[in-house]
Amino acid sequence: MTDLAEPSPATAAALRRRLPALAGAAVTAGFEAGAIGFVLPAMRDATGATAQQASWLLSVFVAATLLAVPASALATHRWPATRLLRACLALAVAAGALASVLPGPGPVLLARALQGLALGPLLPLVAAVVVMHWPAPQQGRLLGGLSLAYGLSFIVATVGTPWLLQWGWRAAFVVGAGLAALTLAWPLPRAVPVRRGSASRYPPWRLAFGRPLLAVAVLALGTGVGQAVLVWVPTLAVTRLGIDMVATAPLMVPMLLGGLAATGLVIRTLDRLGARPLVLLGSASAVAGLGLAVAVPAGRLPFMAGSAALGFGVGLLSGGPLRYAAARALPRQAQGLAQGGVAWITDLGLLAGSLLLGHLAGRGDTARSGLELALGMAGLAIALCAVAVPGLPRRAPPAR
Repeated sequence: MTDLAEPSPATAAALRRRLPALAGAAVTAGFEAGAIGFVLPAMRDATGATAQQASWLLSVFVAATLLAVPASALATHRWPATRLLRACLALAVAAGALASVLPGPGPVLLARALQGLALGPLLPLVAAVVVMHWPAPQQGRLLGGLSLAYGLSFIVATVGTPWLLQWGWRAAFVVGAGLAALTLAWPLPRAVPVRRGSASRYPPWRLAFGRPLLAVAVLALGTGVGQAVLVWVPTLAVTRLGIDMVATAPLMVPMLLGGLAATGLVIRTLDRLGARPLVLLGSASAVAGLGLAVAVPAGRLPFMAGSAALGFGVGLLSGGPLRYAAARALPRQAQGLAQGGVAWITDLGLLAGSLLLGHLAGRGDTARSGLELALGMAGLAIALCAVAVPGLPRRAPPAR
């Protein structure tokens, strides 16, 4: 496989016109992720579905995502990432349309599986397109900006979906399909032909999971564990502070602001500093935040400080530095594999972290001690993964 030359400055204006399509893909993925938590109970109320049927709407989606991300990553070895991205967006339109019209929760499961196949690869494909088409000095800012678009869309979905559902539980699927359709209306960068050279003798799996990406893979696992921790923060507030779930909402604001601050820092500094210092800072902040949240005497101020540090740390880990490091571990033609590998391993870490937390949370003498044990072990896992930071690549590999 041969590396590609830097994009010509003459193409800069044309590339800027393509940015809305990439941002639209990130917004589509963020909206779907933020909305589903509200769709599940609304669907149960409207259809009489059981809790198990409702939970399958999420489980089927996750299972399809875990299949689609590596499949799309391997597909970039044969087809351009831009074409695969457009195919995923088209499938997202079709899946959202089906979910909005199919009768009952049973047939909707098929549409949700199609959504998983469509939406799971969006962010890694977007990252691959950025690395393959934009100059290296701009890639960190763009990767951070796309993470910001995803995060803001997730927040909007979290805040706005309860209002949207007054038109029925299918309304969120209609909006998701509409966002994907609008994104398809914008042009993407011209597809880069897949070229073959000396590196093509290596099988795709070796490129994606070989030594150049080993440190990135280890840190992606830790990032997934950190993302799993965020789901348990409201429950931690209930058990440690003795408040009800409704009262936890204001306490989540510092965590949200911490995540936004982290994304802003990535946008401003990633191109200048590289991935190493930001990943190290993110790991340290996440571990320190967990320490404040579970180890110091219970109180609202320590809890809010801990949740802010945790949100900042996980935001740094999730907001682009690992994708940036993956971009420097493999040549441009292998970026579909690199970015897909980061996304897939992060999802595996999220799944493993969720299972670990759920298992350990039930092993304490009390609900509080069990949850504190679980989150403490999660912090240890993030710290152990941070040992891999020195192995992150400093700069792009030579052309080959």
